[in-house]
Formats: sequence, C-alpha cells, structure tokens
Amino acid sequence: MSVVRAFNGTRILLSEERWKHITLRHPELEDKMAKVLAAVANPDEVYVDPIEAVHVLKRLTHEISDHLVVIYRKEDGECYIRTAYYTSSRRKERRYKRFKRLKPS
Repeated sequence: MSVVRAFNGTRILLSEERWKHITLRHPELEDKMAKVLAAVANPDEVYVDPIEAVHVLKRLTHEISDHLVVIYRKEDGECYIRTAYYTSSRRKERRYKRFKRLKPS
C-alpha cells in the first residue's frame, strides 16, 4: 500500500490491487507509480465529478500524451486512488467542461 498527501492535505491510498488494475488496463503506466503519486500531491488542475470523485491532472511534456489523470474517491472513511491514465488536451477539454473545478493549493 502506498500513501501520499493530496494537494489539500488529504491522505490518499494506492492499494496493490488498484495498482495492478491500473497497469493491466494502462500498461504504459507500469513503471510510473512515482509520477501517479506526484500528480496527486502536486496537480496542475483539479476537478470534482458528479459522484464526488476527485480528478487531478498533471501536464506533461515529452511524454506519451498531454496529461496524466488520476482519479480518487472517499470510500469507507479513506480516500483511494481508483484509476490513472493518460489523456490528450482535446479529450480533457471535452470531458472536464461540466465538472466543478477546484484550485490546487
């Protein structure tokens, strides 16, 4: 189990099971756990979706895509990373225009 403090001080957990799920679905992230955790700690953009899951985005340069997205949500009193993936700027604009935007501190 990996633990990181989010941009707002919240403790976020990444379980072995979730990391296996992420890397199975997105094998390009297999050796990028440190980047995923760093995105949670220091995001460039933060959004909250209708079910209160937090989406943190980190802008990338010279990588496979434009942004790294990490989604976490509170479950049973703890916050857990649910998934992570790369996305393009175009796709980001489409997806996040209706979500509530937060200011990372």
